[in-house]
Amino acid sequence: MSANRNITRIDRETSGGFLVRLMRKGKKHTKFFADNEYGGKRKALAEAKKFRDDLEGKLKGYTPQQLSKIVRSNNTSGVVGVRLVEEVDARWPSKPTYQYWVAQWSPKKGVRKTQRFSVEKYGNDEAYKLAVKARKKGVASMKP
Repeated sequence: MSANRNITRIDRETSGGFLVRLMRKGKKHTKFFADNEYGGKRKALAEAKKFRDDLEGKLKGYTPQQLSKIVRSNNTSGVVGVRLVEEVDARWPSKPTYQYWVAQWSPKKGVRKTQRFSVEKYGNDEAYKLAVKARKKGVASMKP
């Protein structure tokens, strides 16, 4: 992680300082540390880091399980982590198209698991149900 994460330097003609911006659970937390208020750039940056670190210690973010339940605005399936994918197989002159319902989850940090269910093999409704079931099972196995 960057030593100055969530801290931005702002320079103006007559003054400058560091702005701390942190977002936790949909709420913004900001504070400005002016150089002249804290006795120079280094001291202002040190205070900004201290404020940020204290804030991060107090405000806990979402757990992986909580994040896995947040519905994004671009969700079209109605279920988080489940989407319909259409692939064109360019290996053939006819370029056939295949559809899959895909379930995706992250059992631990840095790992992504995916399961695909063919619409051609299972039918649209059954492939969707299987993807939803796989997603639920995958999320249940996630580490906190």
